[in-house]
Amino acid sequence: MAPTQGPRAPLEFGGPLGAAALLLLLPATMFHLLLAARSGPARLLGPPASLPGLEALWSPRALLLWLAWLGLQAALYLLPARKASRPWC
Repeated sequence: MAPTQGPRAPLEFGGPLGAAALLLLLPATMFHLLLAARSGPARLLGPPASLPGLEALWSPRALLLWLAWLGLQAALYLLPARKASRPWC
C-alpha cells in the first residue's frame, strides 16, 4: 500500500507556471505602458505610433541602481540569520 499524502497547500500565483507567466508578462506590460504614455494621445488599448530608439530607453544610471540592488540582495542572502542566544529584555 502506498503512503498517503496529506492535503497540499494551494500554490501561490499559480505555481511554477504562474511564476513564469509573471516573469514574462510584467516587463511586457511595463514596456507597453511606457510606450502608451509617450505616444501623443496616450491611448492604453491602441498600439503605439512608433517604437523609440534604444538610446531613449537606455540609462546607465538605471543599470547601476539595478546592479546595486542585486548586490544588496545577494549580501542580505549571505548574511547569517541566527537565533539570539539571550532574549532582549
